[in-house]
Amino acid sequence: MSYSDVLILILKFLLIFMIGTVFGWVLEIFWRRFYGKARRWINPGFLNGPWLPLYGFGSIVLYLICDYVTPLHLRALSFLVILTTLEYIAGLIFIGHFNIRLWDYSKNRGNIKGIICPLYSIFWTLLGLFFSFTIFPLLQRDISWLLNNLEMSFFIGIFIGIFSVDLWQSFNIATRIKTLVNESEERWHVDFERFKLELRDRVESGFINRTHFLLPFNGELGSGLKERLSRHKRDL
Repeated sequence: MSYSDVLILILKFLLIFMIGTVFGWVLEIFWRRFYGKARRWINPGFLNGPWLPLYGFGSIVLYLICDYVTPLHLRALSFLVILTTLEYIAGLIFIGHFNIRLWDYSKNRGNIKGIICPLYSIFWTLLGLFFSFTIFPLLQRDISWLLNNLEMSFFIGIFIGIFSVDLWQSFNIATRIKTLVNESEERWHVDFERFKLELRDRVESGFINRTHFLLPFNGELGSGLKERLSRHKRDL
């Protein structure tokens, strides 16, 4: 494989990743508003911006499955196994390393550590089939267009640059939360969605803060964060 072929392959996967992260973010916003625990508008996931990396990586996996697996039943089985595994690994990393729970299936039947459950595995399979029949052909068209207009890859570079800054800032927040949680004598996990809603409710109750939808921790990383986490722990 030549150097130019490698660059084209990277651009292809970056485009899929970019589209997948944004599409997943929009999907999660509406899902959490109408079907989630909180039933409120909330910026989903770990990052601040309008993107969810797990959906980006999932989109790349889905694209590869659709590209190389032809029989529909094998595609569906691949969607079920691989997407569930991807979700499980991501959940383990955040719970095990950062003491942060980004989602919680503990009330669903057949769940494993509250990270995966049969119901959502079925949802991922259905989403994969939707991707296969609708999004995959559109992605093939978009990739073909990008390869014929390589100057537009400049915008992918801008996206990745902004995304990387957000990723760095979010990991700093997660590390700060992890440090404060580890100071406690007992092991517990921060319910990330609930914690962000608690911060928003504090603002709406008249406390001075600059927290808002895309920056849920803005102004909350000082000495007051430890107190907020303590209150969050008591309310769990």
